[in-house]
Amino acid sequence: MGNSALHAVIIEELRHSNPLFYQEYCMLVEGISNQIRQTTKEHPDVLDYTSFTENYNRATHEPVLQIVIGTHKSDLYIHIFIHKENYFVIGECGGGTIARNSQEALEIVAQKINTILL
Repeated sequence: MGNSALHAVIIEELRHSNPLFYQEYCMLVEGISNQIRQTTKEHPDVLDYTSFTENYNRATHEPVLQIVIGTHKSDLYIHIFIHKENYFVIGECGGGTIARNSQEALEIVAQKINTILL
């Protein structure tokens, strides 16, 4: 099964097992989409490309949201792991900054996006 399909299966299971955290996940996805859209509107001359994908990390057995933003100077990669204990980890392969809800995660993502635009 492909990684994006595994992501979808786990998130669908989350929808039934923990509807409140599933809502947090949905708010996070919507918020990231809005942040990327706003960033591209505000900085069209700086950005070369953006990508926002859903994936699955087979090493940690967790769904992952991946953001890639490319500018003339460098690329930014953000991984957001949806932890089994119902929180988000912004970092690499299970380690990083913990966000207990979508608002905290969105603030961290915004900070990381701003670093590449400076």
